[in-house]
Amino acid sequence: MLESLLAYFQASPAALLGLTLILLLCGVGLPLPEDVVLISAGLLAGSSGHSWVVASVVMYMGVLAGDSLAFSVGHHFGLRILALPWAKRWLPDTKRHLIEKLFARYGSFVFFVARFLPGVRAGIFCIAGAMRASYARFIFFDGLAAVISVPLWVWFGHFLWGKFGNDLENLSRAVSRTRSYATWATMGLVVVIAVVVYLVWRRKRKPA
Repeated sequence: MLESLLAYFQASPAALLGLTLILLLCGVGLPLPEDVVLISAGLLAGSSGHSWVVASVVMYMGVLAGDSLAFSVGHHFGLRILALPWAKRWLPDTKRHLIEKLFARYGSFVFFVARFLPGVRAGIFCIAGAMRASYARFIFFDGLAAVISVPLWVWFGHFLWGKFGNDLENLSRAVSRTRSYATWATMGLVVVIAVVVYLVWRRKRKPA
């Protein structure tokens, strides 16, 4: 997957624009890991001698645009779009009901946590739009989380190019290994955040 993205975009002057388009599609459920796209952006920036910071800004805007697209789909079509057969395969009723309960219990902070949950992120944002959640709160918490995740993955890709260059075998091996570690780290981060939010919520519910 990484090799395909590099091979396709490496010779293109509009590489980052192409990756931005892919991020838009990821926002509405394209089954392509977002982190691989962001790492590819860092690799392409490194191969062309550009700054990873510039690439991060472009990818950040692409990520927020993709997430906003998912939110807008839900806002425009409502929950009825999730009743379609293909949508049920993508987001079964059990997951949908769980997401609705999380919104009811934790509110807008779910947007922050969702950014670190590939596979259900687009569904969460779509449901948020369908439930007429505040777009301002959505983009604030989502953008806050993206400030952490997007530059980190883009920088990592840029770093890998400086270390391995065009050695695709070692690049792929390093990316695969790091993504595995990042998955566990993300799960740990989500658990910690969830526990903190629960403790704060429980403390606020206690009578004075």
